[in-house]
Amino acid sequence: MHPFQLPEDPETLCRACLNALEARLSLEADVVARLEECAGPEERAQVCSDRLRLLCPLHQDGAVEPSGFGAWLYEIVRRLVDILIALVGLTVLAVLLPFIAPVLLLQSPGPIFFSQERVGRNGRRFQIAKIRTMHHHNASEEAKWATEEDEETRIFPLGRWLRRTHIDELPQFANVLLGQMGVIGPRPEQVPIVERLAEKIPGYMRRHHVRPGITGLAQVQYGYVGSELGTWLKTAYDLYYITHRGPLLDLFVLARTVPRLLGEPERPKDETAKQSASVP
Repeated sequence: MHPFQLPEDPETLCRACLNALEARLSLEADVVARLEECAGPEERAQVCSDRLRLLCPLHQDGAVEPSGFGAWLYEIVRRLVDILIALVGLTVLAVLLPFIAPVLLLQSPGPIFFSQERVGRNGRRFQIAKIRTMHHHNASEEAKWATEEDEETRIFPLGRWLRRTHIDELPQFANVLLGQMGVIGPRPEQVPIVERLAEKIPGYMRRHHVRPGITGLAQVQYGYVGSELGTWLKTAYDLYYITHRGPLLDLFVLARTVPRLLGEPERPKDETAKQSASVP
């Protein structure tokens, strides 16, 4: 994997992040104006937290995670909801698999599923399964970014549809049922990638304070990334979720997930696609 490179100067890094956000999302005019009025990265970080649901990794030390009886009750109720949704998801998988499997094997002989080791809550490692969407001889390789240039040539036609509808991720509901994942949370990464990013991004390991999720704030707000700067911004969304998690934020994520499940086109990876990203 190529070296992880970001601007070392906080001001330069902050400006690069703002440029990336403006290029990819539709930032409201008043948000842009407030960001431009800020005296430096610390003030901008506060505006990003208040309006864009971003917690800058450089300013995450003082962020306090939910605690007390309310947080405990939320975790209990959420776990029950996760189990219910997981049972529904696995039922859908059982219904669809007899139709998907023959077509998959015709287009790309090999196993129907593939698995990878990922890092979960408290750093525990576990195996995550997906329906295979790429030709078998390339489906399991050294850990790399999800946006390698040759990826498109490796996906067979059914695999492309499975990815667009996210049906390939249905087997992960087994991980939810086992308590290794939740429905909502930071996406679990491969071990080498975690080790690499933990050295470069402050607070990155806080992502493992909660169960990883099938969907999450970073996914619905920013989408897939293929650059170091994009990874930094997705981590900022994950850190915001971890320190602000609760029923309302979960409902927001679920509401933004539904259009993706219905086939809404994915935003280009680290390119210019527009979406409202500010908080009312």
